[in-house]
Amino acid sequence: MKTSESGRKFIESFEGLVLKASDDGFGTPTVGYGHTSAAGPPTVHNGMVITAEQADEYLTNDLAKVEQEIDLLVRVPLNQNQFDALVSFEFNTGALRASSVLQFLNQGNYQEAAGRMLLYNHAGGRVVPGLTRRRQAEYKMFLSNATPQHPIPSVPSVSIWTTIFNYIINLLFTRRT
Repeated sequence: MKTSESGRKFIESFEGLVLKASDDGFGTPTVGYGHTSAAGPPTVHNGMVITAEQADEYLTNDLAKVEQEIDLLVRVPLNQNQFDALVSFEFNTGALRASSVLQFLNQGNYQEAAGRMLLYNHAGGRVVPGLTRRRQAEYKMFLSNATPQHPIPSVPSVSIWTTIFNYIINLLFTRRT
């Protein structure tokens, strides 16, 4: 999937356009619409100046990487709103791979996955009001249309197969008294 135009505008609205790189308040130089060196070229340094066209280009490239990551990690069907919310979440946090959001999502528990996004509102060891607002908006977007538009068959996760296997082993080898 690709980020929709409204999903991109959503991300742009929270990131804001910054044409002269500066510290994000937590020690990371940022330019454009939230572009950092960790996202890939170009390397960002304080004082770096870019154009609005470059900011758009960097965002397009950064979003393409996030979209690929989501396509790789998510094993359940998503509608466009869910995808856009996950793109925003991953773009901002980079935490999807190791998160309970992904764990619950891949179990098909969309409601709990959305709720887990709300936990990612901290930076520098404290709750950040701007992150709280963003997570709440992502939560609302994610749940705004919970029925996948183009359902695809879901493959049970390894943890489901492990649970089934362990259950069968216990049934076979547990002595009953």
